[in-house]
Amino acid sequence: MDALCVWRSVRLAPFGANRKNTWSEALELAFEQAKRRLLGLWPEEVQERAWVVWKAEKGLWEVPFFGRSFKVLYPSCEVYGPEGERVDKLKEVLLLHYLLQAKGTGISGKWVDFRRLPGGLFYFPVFRNRIILPLVKAFGGNPEGLLLSAQRIGGEVIPVADACVSLKAFPQVVVAFGIWKGKEGFGPEGIVLFDQRAPDHLSTEDLIWVCHEAIGLLRA
Repeated sequence: MDALCVWRSVRLAPFGANRKNTWSEALELAFEQAKRRLLGLWPEEVQERAWVVWKAEKGLWEVPFFGRSFKVLYPSCEVYGPEGERVDKLKEVLLLHYLLQAKGTGISGKWVDFRRLPGGLFYFPVFRNRIILPLVKAFGGNPEGLLLSAQRIGGEVIPVADACVSLKAFPQVVVAFGIWKGKEGFGPEGIVLFDQRAPDHLSTEDLIWVCHEAIGLLRA
């Protein structure tokens, strides 16, 4: 089974009595499949396509993720954070998937809605529940708080909605999070946009998890 299919196999949310085991097993399978594929590539080729730094003398890639530098060791493919800590398996898989999938086409500077991504219409109900609604819950009553939170992780204010910030998840993956204030009997609404070339570098399923990581950082 291809590593990307693992996300689909658990449909972004494991359910049932064996939920924890199923999810852990899916992540482990995704990691092992991504590792196997990554070891079949030249490290220098990965560096060029993903816009990361390959340090041959240390046997690792340095990968920026939301403004922080992570180390992906070769050939173990283990990922370590800025403080030298081994990161959780979900983050490991995301970083490996980026190294595998990035095409080197860069950033377009044009924004698209989630529903314009491959399969976005199918996944939109999940995306709204997992990403947009938590964004509104956290910042719907305090749009300025979104701007302040984003500044901590290198976010840039962009002229969308009443408050909106763009975050660079990876060197070629940019995501924007915005809030419209509630007015005239309507509650606040949220919006999440992606650079048009984001699908060149990650699958739609992976982009959902990137947004999940971003929401966690913004709410921290």
